[in-house]
Amino acid sequence: MKLNTSFAFLYLCLGFLFSCSSEVDSNQKVTFNNDILSECNLAIQNAVVLDGVTPPVASRRYFYSCVAAYEAIQPFNANLLSTSKQFNGYEEKPSIDTSSGYCLDLVALSAYTTTAKQLVYKEDSITQFRERKLNLYKSKLHSKVFERSVSWGDSMGNVVVAWAKKDTFMQIRGTDFYLAKNDPHYWQPTPLEFMQAVEPQWKRIRPALLDSSSQFRDVLPKPEPYILFNGKSTNKRFNEYMLEVYDASNSADSFKLLTAKYWDDNPNSTFHYGHATIKVLKVSPAGHWLSMFSTVARKQKYNIFQSAEGMLRMSAAMFDGFIAAWQAKYYYEYVRPVSVIRKHIDSTWLPRIETPAFPEYPSAHSVISSAAATVLTSIFGEYEYTDSAENEFGMGVRTFKNFREASDQACQSRLFGGIHFREGIENGKLLGNAIGEYQLKKLKTRKD
Repeated sequence: MKLNTSFAFLYLCLGFLFSCSSEVDSNQKVTFNNDILSECNLAIQNAVVLDGVTPPVASRRYFYSCVAAYEAIQPFNANLLSTSKQFNGYEEKPSIDTSSGYCLDLVALSAYTTTAKQLVYKEDSITQFRERKLNLYKSKLHSKVFERSVSWGDSMGNVVVAWAKKDTFMQIRGTDFYLAKNDPHYWQPTPLEFMQAVEPQWKRIRPALLDSSSQFRDVLPKPEPYILFNGKSTNKRFNEYMLEVYDASNSADSFKLLTAKYWDDNPNSTFHYGHATIKVLKVSPAGHWLSMFSTVARKQKYNIFQSAEGMLRMSAAMFDGFIAAWQAKYYYEYVRPVSVIRKHIDSTWLPRIETPAFPEYPSAHSVISSAAATVLTSIFGEYEYTDSAENEFGMGVRTFKNFREASDQACQSRLFGGIHFREGIENGKLLGNAIGEYQLKKLKTRKD
């Protein structure tokens, strides 16, 4: 009896020791998963695909969620600066006692998902992801550290959501009807869907850093005018651009065609099979770029602070890029290649990828890709990496020497796909580079 009692006592002590060893001391700072924000971005990507929102709306979701994650862990790194009073309208940030114990990746997860689930339409994809992760952290952490980390992350997320609600997004919902001009010189709904133009009021969204949506519009040269006289296009330079799109798209080899599809990044694309219209699931441009950065972060073994800073900066650059691009698109109301090619060259012609439902000039993908590459190259340098963002959508993987090579390929893909003129692509790059350089000068995230 005494022997059994002794063994029982021994097992009890060993069980207590092992259970304690799996718990983190309540006054330490720990990180289990430096890649947690990549997983969070994937959760939003799934919600974007399911919701079928436009690329600008998707960029808004990523931006605020990345801000929340960065701001939640920023106080734990003495070399990082808050974006409070730097981003437009973001004035107040609650204080925190950093002397207590926290799990930093749990803080980031909580802040990110608290923000994201209030911005998406189908929040189940975010909520279920969050619950799965919280259950994992519960098994690793002291209960006080777990509760404290979740509480701080959630509170920071709610602060960011309150700020987001003042960016006019809700005010422009329901006011987005756009009546195309009854004039063939301007943008018209395009085949095969002939959808009305999307997000014509996006220029009213509060930018992250820009003074206004039109701040850099002067960077864009005026596009060559489409001039009709007696039913013929009479601007020689415009006709050269038109023919270039037609030839480039028609003669695209297998690599160029795959490039167009690889960078399509249109969450609202469809294709027709007989009488059926089938929606194609695709990542958004912002989601694609965040996924690429995640690949680099894993390869370079970035810590959670570096990953959060990178995602904050590039999501802000892309968010502003979409606002500036959309302002210019509806300012110029420029015609799409498919409209003029079918009128003047080939009445049955269709581009290799679906033409998105908004004006052509400038190429928004060129704007946001160039802005992201400008920021990432300056902050993190140049690295070769393999991009797998499109792999789950059946497009395989691609290796790039650096961010700029990826950006240039994304821009060129619009010509191969037949949806943009060269002017829209090259001048979109100018606008994106200007926005990226502006952020590098204005946004301070490091003390040194």
